[in-house]
Amino acid sequence: MAFHHHTGNRANNIDNGYKNLMNLRPYDLLNEKNSPAFYLSRPKIRAIYTIFNSVDITDDVHIKYFHEPKVQSHPLDLNEGFEKFIFRTNYTSMQLLSKVQKYVIEAKENVLQPNIGLNTKTSSVKEQSKQNIKRKVILCQRGVLSSIMIIPYRLKASNYNNTIFYATKYCGILHMSDTSWVDKRSKNDTYHLKFMQCCFSDDPDLEPNTNEPVDQNNTEYSVFHTLLKEYDLIYSGETGGIISEHKIDDVHDLNEVNKCRFIMTKLLWSRQRGEDVLNHPKCLHWWLQAYLGNVSDICIGLKDNDGVVRSPVQVRACKDLAINRCWKPHICVRFLYNVIKLVEETMDHVNCPYTTYEFMYDSFQRCIKFKIHLGKTEHSFLNEEYIKHCKERTSFEKE
Repeated sequence: MAFHHHTGNRANNIDNGYKNLMNLRPYDLLNEKNSPAFYLSRPKIRAIYTIFNSVDITDDVHIKYFHEPKVQSHPLDLNEGFEKFIFRTNYTSMQLLSKVQKYVIEAKENVLQPNIGLNTKTSSVKEQSKQNIKRKVILCQRGVLSSIMIIPYRLKASNYNNTIFYATKYCGILHMSDTSWVDKRSKNDTYHLKFMQCCFSDDPDLEPNTNEPVDQNNTEYSVFHTLLKEYDLIYSGETGGIISEHKIDDVHDLNEVNKCRFIMTKLLWSRQRGEDVLNHPKCLHWWLQAYLGNVSDICIGLKDNDGVVRSPVQVRACKDLAINRCWKPHICVRFLYNVIKLVEETMDHVNCPYTTYEFMYDSFQRCIKFKIHLGKTEHSFLNEEYIKHCKERTSFEKE
């Protein structure tokens, strides 16, 4: 095992009503020989949506096309248009998992029960043996997965390294959600979206339009599906754009969309200019986002203290992020798997759409701890339409 843990009645009471779930020991966590390496299957996009004003989820999607900005002749002043910047309406806990819930409700197949539908008369022995490992569904956000996966390399005691996520178990389905999203509103907090506007266009043949106000309330999200051992992970994440000379005729033709070469954008301060930017401490977080979002490339801009990108942007392959680093991808994947199993074991007896378990990684105590919010509270995050659908589409019986 990569950790020592306490569950059920054996859990230790610690501060603020939390119980200790898992003690983290660096040697055990980072020991590469603990078990054979395993990975996620390649994530596939199952739905794409546009979110307006944090609430309205629509199918009116406009995939963005990447245009490498020519900084050499025109430095990018990321302050331009700040006075017209439209800040995001804060998300509530009920809205964070809304994209995934919408996908589940509207999907033609019953994604909540992946074990249903195997015909034992026509299936091969190999297929049937796979089915003997009962698949389990987890609905969540990409940010929850990446924040768990990064923990083995965020063991230093600091508030920055602490993280919280919530979990609800209903009809045998484990749901995990982030904390409520409160956006910062300084000028520096707008620079990345302005940089994105400089890099992406609605058409591969048209240059980006940087004169329109940047609207943080208009965002594309994808719902992804991947496999991690016996788990089906279905999660949402923001979509950047694609590298393509041709426009996609139908953005809802997911066979075509999944063939696309996706790219994401990132900003660093220009004081890193003399170094290999891929050595930056944020590199692991970028790799996790790319890995979970099936993103193949990253465009990195270096901003100076005045918020201006003066040096050429760097377009790099995301696979290069993981080469010769002090961190190992399979360590992150193994830790995610172990945490999911432990969360599931801890909530084994739970079957309520409102009761929420709050899990916290505490870097000061070097542990993961939890406390329970019983019944409907401000932390409950499943909507009523989904709850009804979940009950109808699952044949859940507690064993």
